[in-house]
Amino acid sequence: MENRLNENDRVLFRIIYLLRRLTDRWASVNLSRVAAQDFNVTFLPYFMNIGDEGVSNHDLVKTIKVTKQGVSKTVKELENLGLVYTEKSDTDARSIMIYLTETGRTLFNVIKEHSDDLHNEYRKLVGTKNFELMVDTLVKIIDFHERIEKEVL
Repeated sequence: MENRLNENDRVLFRIIYLLRRLTDRWASVNLSRVAAQDFNVTFLPYFMNIGDEGVSNHDLVKTIKVTKQGVSKTVKELENLGLVYTEKSDTDARSIMIYLTETGRTLFNVIKEHSDDLHNEYRKLVGTKNFELMVDTLVKIIDFHERIEKEVL
């Protein structure tokens, strides 16, 4: 029975699920210290992918793999919080550009700093080489799954 438990502990789906839950909890605790109460941890992938340069709604859909409706809804919520604003794209009439407000840029930088601190803690825990290898490996696994989806579609 002991060996079986160890095997299950190493199942990738379990590991990813637990890591996601624990990092979401970490983010929620840290966000509560720096962001408005209405800022939800589920906004992070959207918010952090807008970045300094802004992003089109179409690129945001592609980047974080969500529906256009999901992007629209979350962007509206971020607008209501005063963290982003939108403009029609100069190059594509069907697209809108999403930009961080000054308040949004400030929050972005604070969240990025907290994220960098967490990465540094991970580096201390597992070593820089192992941490970078893990990130590179996860990126390759994501690329693999993206290729599979393209083949199916």
